[in-house]
Amino acid sequence: MRSAKDFIFEEDYVKPRGVSEASEQPIKNVMEKFFESLGIAADFNQEEIIKTWEELTGEFIKKLTKKIYVEDKVLYVHVNSPALKSELMMLRTSVCDRINERMGENTLKFIYIK
Repeated sequence: MRSAKDFIFEEDYVKPRGVSEASEQPIKNVMEKFFESLGIAADFNQEEIIKTWEELTGEFIKKLTKKIYVEDKVLYVHVNSPALKSELMMLRTSVCDRINERMGENTLKFIYIK
């Protein structure tokens, strides 16, 4: 039969963390560093880019958008209306610049309207 001395208790082997060892960081930063260490390019700004696009273009365009996503720093926007597509084609450079102003340079390279 085992005695209480045979069991290892958590306080016996857990080293208390010092202030320098424990630091809180946003999960986004931790995940970016993790993927970077593996040599994997990961874009964690997709949601922010799409939200900024919707704020800049408004509710009407949001309703007429079928699909929107970001891939390799390019925003892809699929719309229902050919007339809206034409309008957005003329505005895409200025909207891209405004998104980069809000989120930081080189966040977005191009906006593709389809």
